Amino acid sequence: MPRSLIHRCECSNCRTGKEHADRDYHHQVNLLLSRLNEPQRRWFAALEAMHIGHGGKQLMAQVTGLSPTTILRGCNELKADLADCPEQHLRATGGGRPAAEVKDPRLEDTLEAVLALETAGDPMGRRPKAKRSSLRHLSSVLKQKGHPASRPTVAKLLHKLDYSPKANARRVEARGATPVQRNEQFQHIGEQREAFTATGDPVISVDTKKKN
Repeated sequence: MPRSLIHRCECSNCRTGKEHADRDYHHQVNLLLSRLNEPQRRWFAALEAMHIGHGGKQLMAQVTGLSPTTILRGCNELKADLADCPEQHLRATGGGRPAAEVKDPRLEDTLEAVLALETAGDPMGRRPKAKRSSLRHLSSVLKQKGHPASRPTVAKLLHKLDYSPKANARRVEARGATPVQRNEQFQHIGEQREAFTATGDPVISVDTKKKN
């Protein structure tokens, strides 16, 4: 699984970005959870929460992204020796939280609007559309606009919109342009596109590549 799709721990220590004793462990917990199914995730998180003791459910909720209610459910199921949990357990029809784009119908449109000024296509039509921003940046921008979405949700929507989830690398051109200068060029192009669109003038985007 791509590293970008593994949940990022939101505990107070990990949010600082500094090294701490449990940083690698929290990542490994989320790495393991990414390979488990729904009931297995809540059982493992519940087991860890019970091992921690007081405050364990809240901490594991921050570490894993699971809700405290889900972890509490897992605790109750473990205490009952999984008696009511079939061995071949599958998500019940309609179970789980609704997708972010279902809860927020404007999420997808907002993401498209954010991407509009930084989209680069493939002239040969063989690859997904490229964009400059990373999943983390797009998630942050959406949150600022009142449409919070996790990086896995953004990646899923990008695939739906035929975008590559990877950020397009900003190369140093032969003429010696730095990444900062390249970014200024993109900003200028974006401003011009907005100005032309506002006045009803046509906007033509040309992306050329040398064909061997």
